[in-house]
Amino acid sequence: MYIERLKESINGVVGSFILKDGKMMQSDLDPDLLYVTQSICYLIEMVNEKRNINQLVFLGEKKDLFVYFHQDLAAGVLLTHTANIPLLNYFIKRLLEKKEDVHLPEPFPSTLEEKVPYFDRPKGEVLPNVPKYARQVLEFVDGKRTIRDIIEQSTLPLEVVLDVILSYRRSSVLHYRS
Repeated sequence: MYIERLKESINGVVGSFILKDGKMMQSDLDPDLLYVTQSICYLIEMVNEKRNINQLVFLGEKKDLFVYFHQDLAAGVLLTHTANIPLLNYFIKRLLEKKEDVHLPEPFPSTLEEKVPYFDRPKGEVLPNVPKYARQVLEFVDGKRTIRDIIEQSTLPLEVVLDVILSYRRSSVLHYRS
């Protein structure tokens, strides 16, 4: 509902998402981009410890990402450089301030943090062949721990842990339980 209205109302919108309390509520982004929303959630938590933010803007070479915050909601919009930003700001402000009118569906059944990675072959075959920094993450992969658990147990920064997991997922060494 929200996503369709946004695309109909504002030219240049490529995709968008809504987070409520850090959980994905709606999205029409490519599934490969959804992990970015988890990074945004962590960024929000870190920044909000020192000051309250209303908006984050990421300017890219081809597209921009605007993320708006209001209480427990965050709305992200991926758009081209030709998009009407004042109209977007107005639209999002009205949406977030009248959130009681927005009927959000239940959260997606699984966010990246809730996925349980596992190896497609024995762990003993995989670990000796990976770099030391990756081993510090992959040693926690046992088919039972969620990515959130692995992040908490690893001594590496969040970005590195996610990068290792996503890299080995793309190379088909790691898979997710369904």
